[in-house]
Order: sequence, then structure tokens, then C-alpha cells
Amino acid sequence: MNFFIRLAKPTDLEQYTNLLQQTYEFTYTNAEIGLIKECFSPQVFNTPDSQKYLSSKLINSHHQKTWLVFDDKKLIASATCKIIDENKAEFSGFYVLPDYQHQGIGKKLYQKVLNFAQNKDLILGIYTHNINTLQIYKKWGWQIDPSRGENGYVTGHWPEWPDGVIAKSVYLILKRK
Repeated sequence: MNFFIRLAKPTDLEQYTNLLQQTYEFTYTNAEIGLIKECFSPQVFNTPDSQKYLSSKLINSHHQKTWLVFDDKKLIASATCKIIDENKAEFSGFYVLPDYQHQGIGKKLYQKVLNFAQNKDLILGIYTHNINTLQIYKKWGWQIDPSRGENGYVTGHWPEWPDGVIAKSVYLILKRK
């Protein structure tokens, strides 16, 4: 497979939106808690608030980098790292389309994040029902960060979701010092 990695540009918004929508729909649906496919529909990802948030991830600066992976012209993966302060950086937007997983793409993106963050601790939040990804992070040395949320946990509800649908997330930290 021929794929290449480059920094994101604001003009990548449409492809970035599609990547996140597809990966959320594949990864985060869970009928037991009410997160059905429609909770992550293209319409949800194209609301003005969602587009504003996604656009902010495509701005690269001294404090934030977003890398995109393309297979020819198709966006297939992404990762973002934002420096919070001299000791901490946030890892987010780490997605690989299902058909491209288990091919080393995620590991290459993860290495870019580690390099950009240098020796800073990394933090992230992830849905607790995303068991497979949680296992990967634990294998990579991430731990629950009890200093955030309620002993590391928080619940959330997107405004676009049906009433009563709540997803539980866990905050993780990768200590690097």
C-alpha cells in the first residue's frame, strides 16, 4: 500500500469530517447505551458547532499539530497533539478507517505525536465502551488519570443525541518523565 503522511490544512475539512464521521459510526455505536448509527450521522458532523470544532483541529501551530494519512487522495487516518503547558500535551483525533487498521498506520501516527510532545505527559479522553482501543492504550503504558473528572471518569451527552443517551468516558494519561 502506498500511503503518505502530511500536516493538515484548513482545506482538508470535508475529508476530515468524513473520516471522523465514518470512524465514529464504526467504533462508537453501542445499542446497549443508545448510541445508534444515527447518533454519528453525517448531519451530526456537519452542524455549525461540529464544523467549527473540526476546523480548529486542522490549524497547525507551534502548539498544535494534526497529521493526516492519505492513500493516494483518500484521507484514511489522523492524529492531533496539542501542547497544554510545559509538562503536558493532549492527544486527540486519533482515527484510522477500519479497512486500513492493523497495517502500521496508527503506529506511525502515534510516533509523530510522541515526537512532537517530546517528554511531556500525554492526556486523552476515550469512551469506556471502546474496549479494543482502551486495551491498546493500556498496552502502550497509558493509565487512568484520577486527577480529572470523577476519579478519571466523566459522562457526556452530545446535543444532537436523543434525550437520555449518555456515554461514559475515561481520562487516560501517559507519564513520560
